[in-house]
Amino acid sequence: MGQFIVWHYRTTIFAQLADHTYVTCGNLGKSWNCWGGDSGGTVLREGTGSTAQADAIATPDERAGITCYLINGVCHQAANRILYPAGITVRGARGYALSEALFGPYGRPRALFGLCKAPFYKHDDVSGDIPECASQLSSFSSLEKKTLKVAGNDQDESYQKYLKIVGEKYDQAVTEVQTKTFAREDTRGFQVQLFDLMTEFKLGDSGARKNLLEIRETTENRRLEIETNFENRGLSVERFVQESNKLDEKFQENIANSLSDGEYQKLFELERGDVIVLGDLEIARKYYSNMSPDETS
Repeated sequence: MGQFIVWHYRTTIFAQLADHTYVTCGNLGKSWNCWGGDSGGTVLREGTGSTAQADAIATPDERAGITCYLINGVCHQAANRILYPAGITVRGARGYALSEALFGPYGRPRALFGLCKAPFYKHDDVSGDIPECASQLSSFSSLEKKTLKVAGNDQDESYQKYLKIVGEKYDQAVTEVQTKTFAREDTRGFQVQLFDLMTEFKLGDSGARKNLLEIRETTENRRLEIETNFENRGLSVERFVQESNKLDEKFQENIANSLSDGEYQKLFELERGDVIVLGDLEIARKYYSNMSPDETS
């Protein structure tokens, strides 16, 4: 079994932006950039699994099938897919809980009337390790090994049960995307269902559940509007990111108004008023300026 290290760092673009996350082998022989940088930062956690399977998931561009940035997901969802063989996630990175609430742990499988397909192919038939990752963890000093962070316990039985249920939902979505039965209505329902599972895991049987799901559905409807407008060239890349980030802020505001301070902190792992956005304008500019129309189909 190979070793994985999850890294995160605070972007310097502006204070509200969520942490960037990426993944390396334990020996640093291979890194997967997950829509951003692949060096520096702080270790978030470590795990073990098949690095060959992870590399197959990440192929061909280290984005793990998160096809369209800020539509199917961001770096968090790409990293989580790559980390699937190890059974760990980027849980604990600043802004990840918001990202999970809006894109799910492993991203939105489809959007834009069938464009931006991003089914999660797990490559469960792949095992072993790639040569770059075959040697054991050796690049960290003993001090660094002792200070590896654990942000939330990914080995917790309840968390593993949650990930298992979520993974089964994604498996079903893969089949539906392949058969072209996963349409616009399914996108909304799928994302709301994932958010329901997330709130149940974090808050239990909350009295605010119905209201939270209504907020999430309204947010998904607005997201689909923004994305459709962007696809139809009604929004520039800059406006697309701006509108997406405004929606992130509004979603957090509406959720905060429905929960106590303690519940809000449990759900988003943030203090009320510590507002996060997910869209990185520089990444969006770089990706969408180079993308031809058929790359999303």
